[in-house]
Amino acid sequence: IMDNDKKRSDTYAAIDLGSNSFHLLVARREHGEMRTLDRIKEMVRLGGGLDSKGNLDPAVQDRAFACLARFGQRLRGIPQENLRAVGTQTLRRMKNANAFLMIAETALGCSIDIIAGREEARLIYLGVTQGVAGLEGRNLVIDIGGGSTELVIGEGMKPLEMESLQYGCVSLTRRFFGAGRISRKSWNKAVNSAMADLQELRLRYLGAGWDVAIGSSGTIKAVGEICRRMGWVEKDISADALYMLRDSLLRFDTIDSVKLPGLTERRHPVLVGGLAMLQACFEVLEIESMKVSPYALREGVLHDLLGRTEQRDPRDKTVAAFTQRYDVDAAQVERVKRIALQAFDKIADSMFLQPDHRKLLGWAAELHESGLSVSHSLYHRHSGYLVENSDLTGFTRQEQLFLATLARYHRRSIPKDYTDLLPTRMHEPLRMTLMCLRFACILCRSRDDSSLPRFRLSGGDNRITAGFDESWTEAHPLTLFDLRQETKDLAAIGIKFRVNTSPGS
Repeated sequence: IMDNDKKRSDTYAAIDLGSNSFHLLVARREHGEMRTLDRIKEMVRLGGGLDSKGNLDPAVQDRAFACLARFGQRLRGIPQENLRAVGTQTLRRMKNANAFLMIAETALGCSIDIIAGREEARLIYLGVTQGVAGLEGRNLVIDIGGGSTELVIGEGMKPLEMESLQYGCVSLTRRFFGAGRISRKSWNKAVNSAMADLQELRLRYLGAGWDVAIGSSGTIKAVGEICRRMGWVEKDISADALYMLRDSLLRFDTIDSVKLPGLTERRHPVLVGGLAMLQACFEVLEIESMKVSPYALREGVLHDLLGRTEQRDPRDKTVAAFTQRYDVDAAQVERVKRIALQAFDKIADSMFLQPDHRKLLGWAAELHESGLSVSHSLYHRHSGYLVENSDLTGFTRQEQLFLATLARYHRRSIPKDYTDLLPTRMHEPLRMTLMCLRFACILCRSRDDSSLPRFRLSGGDNRITAGFDESWTEAHPLTLFDLRQETKDLAAIGIKFRVNTSPGS
């Protein structure tokens, strides 16, 4: 039994909910290496079911839920902390993403993180660098997904430039070949439109330079396989082979009639859009040859997950850089963080809070005063805005909104709709961590360690009671006044907060 438990604790899984396909990767950590146990891929075509207003077709939604239920069966028995699922461009665009996520997360059996385009680019780069051996110098990585294309320049494991463009193989195919017809005119429109998007990064990327170009994901793998089967290349994709493939494709009048060696049935409907995007990348960035990586986003998610469990969390560096950029008072935020985490630890068990919520509270404490760099007046609003709208490497969109909400409402009144942008599973942790942060900010208002009290904190069933020695409250009437005012502010979000005083020992 112990051996089985050990195997389960060393087993990890990454789930990538792409715009074209869903991927599941299961691996076990053995002798410091990750050994793949299982790969499952299903062509859900989520992006193809999304209309221009962000509404998802019910049939596509049902297909997605059925796929996730199958994935969920494979994930049973793997510890929750060893699982990570990410959603990309289609989930970023989906109108009612939180409603979709409620059912999707139940089917899958774990939470699903929606990641921003640049974070997707970072994770793709992490994954690709795991799968191409012998790389030295600088690399350009291009990943053509269903709904977006990520481009990264990096050295070794470190990304230097990251961009995400709003075109992928599904979206380009739908926009320019939606009727299923192929023509030179529609092809040129597709390529020119993609090239126009790429122009913004052209000079910056060419200026940075790279030694090797690497492509990942389904489109580029399919193009590589077709070119090899046609005898145009032995291994890497050349610019010449790409143009020969374009000419071969344009001999067909419709997508349905396309027949090319190595083109699978699953890739067939979206090859034309993916190839147009790839040609645009080759032309704008003057690429002559491209290696094909077997790895992509899901491997990056797995590598990142492993780093988090081994205390190599990129989010720590991100927060440290952010606080430095906005010149926060390091002593004060450390003071607030210490008290907020003490408060969290006292109520965590009774309020069913998790270690991940503790981490988010700690980071929010470090970030909550960043708005002072803009203006002291209403600085909490500036803090919330900066946190919500900055590129925070390693954080998901939900985590970033969670932090922004804590920063925005760590003082003053709290509106009833403060949780609306977050999935339901995060509402209760947000409410309780917000209470902890606000409590800490009140106690630390004098910005002086010597005035900080010992305190008791207990809670359950929406009731939180804070206890202090009477001698301390008598010496700190302003803090006591603020704490009693807090009972009104917290009542607005359903927390019955009370302050008790007792004689000092």
